[in-house]
Amino acid sequence: MKTSWMPHDQPAVAATPSRGTGQPLDGLACLVLAHENAGQLALLLRWLERGGARCYVHLDVRAAETRAALAALPLPNSQVLPAAESQRVEWGGFAMVAATLSLMRLAMRDAPATRAMLLLSGTHLPIRAAAAVGADLLDGREHIDLAFAASEPVERMSLRRFWYRSLPGREERRPLLRWVNRNTWWLGRRDLARGLRGMTPMVGSQWWCLSAGCVRHILGFLDANAWYERLFHYSSIPDECFFQTLVGASAFVGNRAPSPLYQIKTGYSPRVLTVADLPAAAASGMPFARKFDTRVDADAVRLALEMAEGLALR
Repeated sequence: MKTSWMPHDQPAVAATPSRGTGQPLDGLACLVLAHENAGQLALLLRWLERGGARCYVHLDVRAAETRAALAALPLPNSQVLPAAESQRVEWGGFAMVAATLSLMRLAMRDAPATRAMLLLSGTHLPIRAAAAVGADLLDGREHIDLAFAASEPVERMSLRRFWYRSLPGREERRPLLRWVNRNTWWLGRRDLARGLRGMTPMVGSQWWCLSAGCVRHILGFLDANAWYERLFHYSSIPDECFFQTLVGASAFVGNRAPSPLYQIKTGYSPRVLTVADLPAAAASGMPFARKFDTRVDADAVRLALEMAEGLALR
């Protein structure tokens, strides 16, 4: 079957003009994937709203308590995707991608003046003032980490995530799942040249900020090429390669900046940031950091938000 879209033929699309409110995050649509800790999530949403951003939240279908708590809060510029349209998200599964796509489509319908879309988790917090965040993320560039899958370290599975089918879940906690996923090579290796139809497999951090033109490009491609989503349904950790491969195969790849996130990885996951980590986070110059947890270090959350209000780190 011939792909109806050619990877490098699309010209860059200019960012849509802002609504002109003068707020630093005007024109930024924030897509938030969350499942718990409604109080901390509300802190993030309120900060984004005060800066002029619009927020679109996906809560796991199992997060009924968080959904009820969030519904009781005054968040006029935040929409929560209905439970009937939400996913049951498992670590490393396609549901994370499906949830992101649902939020992208909702944001495009709701806010046609969107200039950029920012993907966050409920454990992100800003660590720079809104004016600096807006100047960075609304600059028309694609803020996304990209690397050729072949150059990815072996322990992160490299091209295995494309070659072999995988079941979702945290392998470090489930030895049987790890064994199954390490032995799916028995089913045979997928032909990537045929499967990706000329695209180069790319990987990178799940978290990104893309221009509205790039988002329209991605959604238009997916509408015209249903095979692409099917290919990733049983790929390993598709949230770290699905969007990256699409951006890497487009004209937008030539106008790129790093992913807007500071984090400290331990194994496959980021560890919770503490007060002691904040000086390094601030020195990174990144707009956001992850992951924070009021139940582990409430002072780190308070100080991060003070940094985001332009106050000096204490």
